[in-house]
Amino acid sequence: MTSRTRLANMLTMQRFLASLGIGVDVTSTAVRFGVIGRQGNGPAVHAARTINLPTGVLTESFGTSAIAGRDELSAALRSGLEESSSWKTSRIGLSLPDAMFRIQILEFDELPRSAPDREKLIRWRLEKGAAFDMSDTMLRFQVHARPERGNVVLAAVAKQELIVSFEELLSGLGFEVWNIIPASFSVLNFYASYLHARSSTYAFARLSGGSYSTIIVDSGVPRFYRYREIKAAVRDEVVGRLVRELDDSLHFYMHRDRHQPSEVGHLFVAGEPGVIDSLSDALKSGTSMEIERLLPRSVVPSLEDEQGMLVAAFGAGGMQ
Repeated sequence: MTSRTRLANMLTMQRFLASLGIGVDVTSTAVRFGVIGRQGNGPAVHAARTINLPTGVLTESFGTSAIAGRDELSAALRSGLEESSSWKTSRIGLSLPDAMFRIQILEFDELPRSAPDREKLIRWRLEKGAAFDMSDTMLRFQVHARPERGNVVLAAVAKQELIVSFEELLSGLGFEVWNIIPASFSVLNFYASYLHARSSTYAFARLSGGSYSTIIVDSGVPRFYRYREIKAAVRDEVVGRLVRELDDSLHFYMHRDRHQPSEVGHLFVAGEPGVIDSLSDALKSGTSMEIERLLPRSVVPSLEDEQGMLVAAFGAGGMQ
């Protein structure tokens, strides 16, 4: 079985077109819906909604049994999309937790020209070095030219059965899933134009629930990705763990034994407002980098801070 959905175009600069884009962000705690399009000379949000999920309906894991409550998830999706007849589009971009993917950044001096041959080579590289089960998986990738020579490839792998389950749930409601990407990439998509204007080399960190993702973009090319779960009971412990993890990630990247990377002078952080505020303050006191908390209104002026948790949905739905 071959899925219709694309996992590619993960870090392409966000484009808000005249047509509306429906974004759905699914996590273990909630399903978030955002409809974004163009109004005048800029993007505008036409609808936004969050529906909480009962505990145990969805597990954020790399496996085919992640959906334990199919009926409950279907009901939440149906409720969130009940106004869809007025949106004049049935195409959905879906954001899923990073934990449902295995994501790697690979470097190649040369790549075959044909897409099938490229996929074979990339899958071979992943299978050769993977510390996870590659059987019955979907692979999608994006190629970035390196400034010095060769290419950087963003590769995302998900269990095929899991992706098909989400497609079937939404197609049963009359929608077509045109794109599925990890949540951290959805957020990066949403902020991409803003980040590009601020710096071509930066670190990006997203905190969500009990996990965080770090992406380092060097001279406009993604070079480093790291995902970690955070097992801490209270906010101060979460912030302390994040500070240590971010420091480790940056230290590892800057001291890798390969071409000398550019100086990472900016760190952009996104996620839950309360924790992100504390994290930003802690980082500012312990690093020379310029720290900036990303705000949704930097991209869409009409958005309020409390809608920040919907950014992954906006990022998934606004890029076509």
